[in-house]
Amino acid sequence: MKADGVFPTIGSKYDQLTGLYNRESFYREAALLLGARYDVDYCIVCMDISCFKIINDLFHMDTGNLILKTAAEYIKTLLNPRTSISCRSDADHFILCVPTEELQIEKIISDLDKKMQSLHISHNILFFAGIYSVDKRDLPIDQMCDRAGMALKRIKGSYLTRYAYYDAKMRDQMIEELLISGNLETALLEHQFTIFLQPIFDPHKNVVISAEALVRWFHPIHGMVSPGKFIPVCERNGFIVRLDRFVWEEACRVQRKRLDEGKKVVPISVNLSRLNFYSLDLPDFLSLLLAKYDLEPWMLKLEVTESAYTDNQLQLLDMISTFKSLGFSVLMDDFGSGYSSLNMLKDMPLDTIKVDMAFIRELEKSERVAVILKFVVELAEALGMGVVIEGVETKKQCDYVASLGDVAIQGYYFSRPLPIPDYEKLLDKYPL
Repeated sequence: MKADGVFPTIGSKYDQLTGLYNRESFYREAALLLGARYDVDYCIVCMDISCFKIINDLFHMDTGNLILKTAAEYIKTLLNPRTSISCRSDADHFILCVPTEELQIEKIISDLDKKMQSLHISHNILFFAGIYSVDKRDLPIDQMCDRAGMALKRIKGSYLTRYAYYDAKMRDQMIEELLISGNLETALLEHQFTIFLQPIFDPHKNVVISAEALVRWFHPIHGMVSPGKFIPVCERNGFIVRLDRFVWEEACRVQRKRLDEGKKVVPISVNLSRLNFYSLDLPDFLSLLLAKYDLEPWMLKLEVTESAYTDNQLQLLDMISTFKSLGFSVLMDDFGSGYSSLNMLKDMPLDTIKVDMAFIRELEKSERVAVILKFVVELAEALGMGVVIEGVETKKQCDYVASLGDVAIQGYYFSRPLPIPDYEKLLDKYPL
């Protein structure tokens, strides 16, 4: 290796940046390895880095190369060269062929985290892994890698789990995902998407104080497609940016219609998926949208998620400050579902936190949950923030949440997400 850390050209078998095998060589060598060690169980592991393209965009390409070389150096020290091989297949993708008994995936991911932190790059760099336990030795190596890749796609960007094993169900899920991806563009053009609005109530005054816009997909043949199926696909393939903007505009249409009819308006909150924060025109787009429908900023609240904070803290903080300067209220959705909630409260100028519905689900089973909820409400009040408790479904839950103080409630106890006409009828029942 040269002094600057860049590998010289060592032949067509190797990746010049990292010194690992390239993809074609890996396929050949892995086939030979599996054929020679037929009595040993093996795994194929596909790994890649969250938001690597964004890292290259935000920083110099040398930073991306440093990350790749650091990861490769760790992989070389990790693997036994007599029993395992590895490659950099392309961009930020690494593939390993490792005996099952030697694979300690949690340690690998933990060690890679530490290696990345030691580089002191101001971005959260996370590795994700998909694993295929080789159960068919006659399967071509590229298909083994595809199966590990399927497992990787299921969890990449989840922040709750960093690795997954391939199973037979994943193939069916992947086919379904491909069908969904292939229909998204048509669905948007043909107005198959619509929004439902879920009211948010003040339990003390029994009035609707706001609503959340939620997207729904009604396919002309298959009927309603579950958001749990198409939203993750949109987040993985980037379509969520266009879908979010559709939802924002539909929410503005609702507000404009009610204003034109002389009816009362309460704020509608809309979700900003984390990929939106890499669109530099985001504040301008939202401002132009308000101008197009002649709305005031308080009529459209912006919901961000904890995962957006985990992705890129500085960029998110700058964007939220910009939103605030434009007059928007900013809410943190699913508060408490991840790992950085208290850090976010310290850093982010939020107006409201929406407590994840998982807390309500556990309320009657755990006294600790009740203590935590009480603490969160008191903390938010001390910081001058509002609180919405999500997932309230029973009177008992509602009564307890209301006893905590000045909180709002969102959940089936008061109302499910409603089609726009039904939402308007409900809203008209409740005087301000």
